[in-house]
Amino acid sequence: MHTPTPAQLLQVWERGGEPSAAARGLLLLGCSCDDEAAAEALAALPLGRRDALLLDLRERLFGSAVDAVATCPHCAAMIEATFRCDDLRLAAPPAATSTLEHVAHGMRVQFRLPDSSDLLALESCTDALAARERLLERCVLDARRDDRSHDVRTLLPELQAELAQAMAQADPQADLQLAFRCPDCAHEWQPLFDIAGFLWQELHAWALHMLREVDTLAASYHWAEADILALSPRRRQAYLELCAP
Repeated sequence: MHTPTPAQLLQVWERGGEPSAAARGLLLLGCSCDDEAAAEALAALPLGRRDALLLDLRERLFGSAVDAVATCPHCAAMIEATFRCDDLRLAAPPAATSTLEHVAHGMRVQFRLPDSSDLLALESCTDALAARERLLERCVLDARRDDRSHDVRTLLPELQAELAQAMAQADPQADLQLAFRCPDCAHEWQPLFDIAGFLWQELHAWALHMLREVDTLAASYHWAEADILALSPRRRQAYLELCAP
């Protein structure tokens, strides 16, 4: 994988105006792939592996320091936090195969970890329960009691919940939670950190800033957008300072 050029990043930003968060995550990773086959394989990566790659891409694009803002759910105070990409990297539990197993309630269930294609398939679900049921239908490979196969939709609700928890435990990078404490009211909570959504917000802010720079330089020097984007950041900044009033 390579670091995308400014021109490639702007193309991704333009294409990602309408797609969902899952589709945007694939767009972000796809622009750093060297061939189409690798880009297509990204959709089949477990979400934790996808998020680890997005975290690597984020560090290459914007550095290792991460500045985040959250709203306290208790008093609505705005909380600012700064951490590093390494603080968000979790060690994945060793897995010998792509098929995992959970045994409980007299059932032996084989399943795989969710991937981006699963997230895309869940977008039409109307509520969390329907989403969990569809996810299990897609990820459960086999469910048996005494060598008799069972439909995943007939599994006990307790077993379905355990399977969802087993998936999260087997792929912790995909279920990353931050620890916040409000300095105003001392309330503590653990919001999920979605690297795909967070990186897209950063890309959006970067794209708007870059377009303003292109507009300024094009108006001053009558250069084409491609030529301006091909400049190094340092040279582009030097020209911006020269044309400043």
